[in-house]
Amino acid sequence: MQRPSIRGPITLLALMSLSFGACRGEPTPPLFTGDLSRPEKEVEKEPAKIAEPERKLWFSSGPGRDAILARERQNFPAATKLLDEVLQDGSLAADDRGAALWLRALEDLRAQRFAEAAARLAEARAAPGLAAVAPRIRLLEAQAWLDAGMPEKASAPLAGLVEAAAGTAIEAAATITSADARARTNDRAGALAQYAAFIAKYPESPRRHEVRAKRARLLAESEAPEELREAIELYEKLLLDVPLSDYGSEAEERLPALAQKVGLRRSFTEDREAARQRTLAKIRDQQTRGRYAAVIRDVDDFLALQPPEADRCEALFLKGTAIFKQRKRAKSRPVFEQAATSCRKAGPGRKDTLVKALYQAGRGRYAEGEYERAAKQFQAVADEFPDHSYADDSLLLAGESWAEKGDKPRERQAYEGMLERFSGGDMAFEARRRLLVLALTQDRPADALKLADEGLTQKGLDLRERAKLHYFRGRGLHRLGRTDDAVAAWLDVVATAPLSYPGLQAMSRLREAGDEPLARAIAALEKSADQAAVRLDLPPTPAAQRALLLARLGLGDEAREELSDAKIDGWPAAAVLAQAGLYGESQRLLGALGSGWRQSPPVGSNRELWTIAHPLAFSDLVRAGEGAHQVPWFLTFAIMQTESRFEPGVTSWAGARGLVQLMPATAKDLARQAGVDGFNDARLFDPSLNLDLGTLYLGNLVRRFGGEESAVPLAIPSYNAGAGAVDKWLDKRKDWDFDLFIEAIPYDETRAYTQSVLERWLSYRWLHAPAELTAAQRLPYVPLTLPSRARGVQAGPVDHG
Repeated sequence: MQRPSIRGPITLLALMSLSFGACRGEPTPPLFTGDLSRPEKEVEKEPAKIAEPERKLWFSSGPGRDAILARERQNFPAATKLLDEVLQDGSLAADDRGAALWLRALEDLRAQRFAEAAARLAEARAAPGLAAVAPRIRLLEAQAWLDAGMPEKASAPLAGLVEAAAGTAIEAAATITSADARARTNDRAGALAQYAAFIAKYPESPRRHEVRAKRARLLAESEAPEELREAIELYEKLLLDVPLSDYGSEAEERLPALAQKVGLRRSFTEDREAARQRTLAKIRDQQTRGRYAAVIRDVDDFLALQPPEADRCEALFLKGTAIFKQRKRAKSRPVFEQAATSCRKAGPGRKDTLVKALYQAGRGRYAEGEYERAAKQFQAVADEFPDHSYADDSLLLAGESWAEKGDKPRERQAYEGMLERFSGGDMAFEARRRLLVLALTQDRPADALKLADEGLTQKGLDLRERAKLHYFRGRGLHRLGRTDDAVAAWLDVVATAPLSYPGLQAMSRLREAGDEPLARAIAALEKSADQAAVRLDLPPTPAAQRALLLARLGLGDEAREELSDAKIDGWPAAAVLAQAGLYGESQRLLGALGSGWRQSPPVGSNRELWTIAHPLAFSDLVRAGEGAHQVPWFLTFAIMQTESRFEPGVTSWAGARGLVQLMPATAKDLARQAGVDGFNDARLFDPSLNLDLGTLYLGNLVRRFGGEESAVPLAIPSYNAGAGAVDKWLDKRKDWDFDLFIEAIPYDETRAYTQSVLERWLSYRWLHAPAELTAAQRLPYVPLTLPSRARGVQAGPVDHG
């Protein structure tokens, strides 16, 4: 059934503008209801069509191809219908029929029609073109028969499967399924042997807890004391490792009877020690799962038992962390202080927790607004534990605290002290960056220039850090009236990291310097780098061929599994996955490549690397949303890449869902205002709806700050932290230069997020903008002055060209 349209007149959208963060887990804020409508003549023209990158799928066209794309977009009912259409074609080639049967069986499995899935898989594995992955299909078929309650039918696909899968990505799973089948067909000895073999060979497997539980169940049926004792050991390990899982619950339920059966007797002290370990394990697991209220409750119960100081130290730290994670930072402070007291009493073995508790207590005091006391506490941590990894972080927060106190001399002193004491530390650049912002906002350009020059002599700087120092060097030079030198510094930014956030700022300053400096920057972006081309082809190995086949079928997890098992990574693996539209898997691989490839602009063979890294995922949906909701071109791609890596089914720790990570409460308001019927949280995994709501929200934020491209650097942090937070920062810094305002965003996460999205926006614009645009038109522009509306100034007439 077609989803109701959420697009309406511009004047209606103007009344829907929101002022809250999309991905922060906060209560739904009030609506912003300013008049954001624009005269019809001012509406931007729709850009030229963006070409989709080539998608190398199993089916080159028709319902088979559409089915793979529907599965990618989480539209499983449509995929089922399309695959049924494919399978009705009597002239379908055997290999195509096998592929369609496999994909259709996956939809049966999703619907828990296990017998039907198994029958389709049995037919699919006979296709000659699928011979390379036949063991994988056999494994799925066998598991489907087991899930259907027909273990005797699993014997055929399992015959020789473990041997056939030896040395491949599915060997571990085949071992488990084969053992399960033996267990269900009364081959107890065979099952126990295979479970034991799995535990020995894969001790760190994600499925190790499952296998331990299955072996323990079989052992628990025995009358042999040695087998019963092993079952007890396995269950006790599950209680410590995964106490809150189903396996942990099973262990807790079965252990008393097993202990009685084997005649296990423990002293009171041993029982108490075991109970203590289990309780702490349970609390740790609750913390990992984000069950903060349960952590607080159980820690209080645990402390009532008068545990030793070492345990009090850990338990109180866990409680403080749970309160902190609930965004009650001020209330966490006394708990962290109690933890620190117990950690000191516990001795050197709890030094690490002591330092972290003192540090977190300082953050709690900062949240209370006691900035001077917080600054002194952070300073004390750095002085008492100069060798701890938190020492430099503490000095950094001491500076932040003095900044909030309004004590600029002490803020500067804290950062300078950190540079002096920890010049080679991982926070040294951050201290220098803050000193640069301080120098420029206090009109000390000579100090800024000195800081930048000294920073550029440091070793270990990454690409963006070096580029940012060149940028600030240019700002200092420009303030000193050395315009030509400033232009040279900004050109150094472009040469160092061409399509980076500092590069965006540098090109914006060069644009302001005149046509000739901007032309030089553009020439640098278009200059071919003298470097060897990166090979993107896969090695001629069976694993690589299996990965390629799976990718063409849209089976991303399986393809990534084969690539990982064969130790194929980097650009070749990322290219295969991206070309098949498996963007999330591709992005994860690229995340491990570092930023060295960004030193060269996207020219010649290097352009292919940049386009792999910046795919036009879901481009038809993005273009529809950006066109309807007046979002600047390509901004949605940059947000989506940062938020979700283009994965429709992802959920954040805070509960944000889908491609642009909308919180359910936020999305519910948007859907209601837009007239979407039957909205529920699960629909946020539908890319069509999610992107429509996400671009509606993003467009509202852009218009909130003026509607032009200059509003984008304010809309981005609003998307992350909420427009209310951005308003507060503007109240304090509305007279600052725009680049310094961005550098001074108080939330580290939001500052990094904003610069990351801006960098990706620049890359998308430069790579994918319509060919008829000039090079200058493809580059976003961030002015040095904040937008008029952000400064509380009424905007003048808008020219939309």
